[in-house]
Amino acid sequence: MTPIRVAIIGLSANATTDWAQRAHLPYLLSPRGRERFQIFALCNSSVAAAEKSIKVFHLPPATRAYGSPEDLAADPDVQLVVCATRVDKHYDTSMPSVKAGKDVFIEWPLAENAVRTDELLKAAEKACGRTIVGLQGWYVPSTIKLKELITSGRLGKVQSSEFRAAGWTNDRGSLSLGLDYFGDRKVGGNLITIGFGHMFDWVQHTLGDFQTLQSHLQLQRPKLKVRDSFTGRAIKTVESDVPDLIYITGTLPANEHTSKGAILHMRHQRAPQFSGEPALVWSIVCEKGEIRLTATNSVMLQISSMADVNIDIEDWEKGTLERIPVRWTTHPDLPVVSRSFVDIYEGYASGDTTKYADFKYAHKRHTQFDGLFASFDASQAA
Repeated sequence: MTPIRVAIIGLSANATTDWAQRAHLPYLLSPRGRERFQIFALCNSSVAAAEKSIKVFHLPPATRAYGSPEDLAADPDVQLVVCATRVDKHYDTSMPSVKAGKDVFIEWPLAENAVRTDELLKAAEKACGRTIVGLQGWYVPSTIKLKELITSGRLGKVQSSEFRAAGWTNDRGSLSLGLDYFGDRKVGGNLITIGFGHMFDWVQHTLGDFQTLQSHLQLQRPKLKVRDSFTGRAIKTVESDVPDLIYITGTLPANEHTSKGAILHMRHQRAPQFSGEPALVWSIVCEKGEIRLTATNSVMLQISSMADVNIDIEDWEKGTLERIPVRWTTHPDLPVVSRSFVDIYEGYASGDTTKYADFKYAHKRHTQFDGLFASFDASQAA
């Protein structure tokens, strides 16, 4: 096949976050990726910045450099635009390409809120371009194994599930310099939408979407120190308006694998776990037994090495307890954070739209998050 011509927005040599470099670039530059895709252009804050990135990342000199989203959108040779900027830049940098009818891949979160995601969705539907959103938790080994266990019917139908997680940032009272916007809700990237957001998605991808939902959010530490990532020294203090404790309870959809009225309860705190306990414990209670996933250190399984992740299966009828280590067995040539992107990119290349989340799917998730924030704001105003 002729490689699909890709433009990347946000592959920068000077960015605070290097997600495009760590997650997207390894696959796109791998032999497997090069068979299907060609990095054709970069778009940064200026043409000079894009040209610098082309050199820093050793891309072909013929790679086109753009300094504005509008100029990129006007290039008729670009087929797929990948946006990996800060969340509050997604809308402005991607919308010109969306309106131009290009296929567009935007990292999660899609935008700051559901109002803006709806505008992106409507623009894409009008222009008829295909859309992708970076919810890569669908393809990590833990998600795949849990879905396999549930759909096998080995333990009968799911009757309830409890998800308990602690972590995401290094400590409960500070943020790293350059990431202090995690405490500013209007930016759109924070504990709720990113840290909890990925988990919220792959849990529902595994069990089904909440049919009913009640939430209780709390902001326990509104004042956060901002620390230098290298020295650990506190630089300043910021006021956060982002909740740091989340409780959600709701019912799951009844189907051939899930009992009517099955309850899902999720709890997440932006703080380290209690000493000696796993960072993540996810139990799924079925008719004939229980499945329990534990992760010792990390709650962000979508970028985990899986070295500390296990699934235990207790079969009540057989009286057995079985442990299944969950490990990566695919794409060993790629860094861990890039492996789950293979299926997304190749699903797009094959034309199989069931293999990845699109703008419509992401807008559904953003609507859920806007509901969580609305409930929290109402509780604060009471």
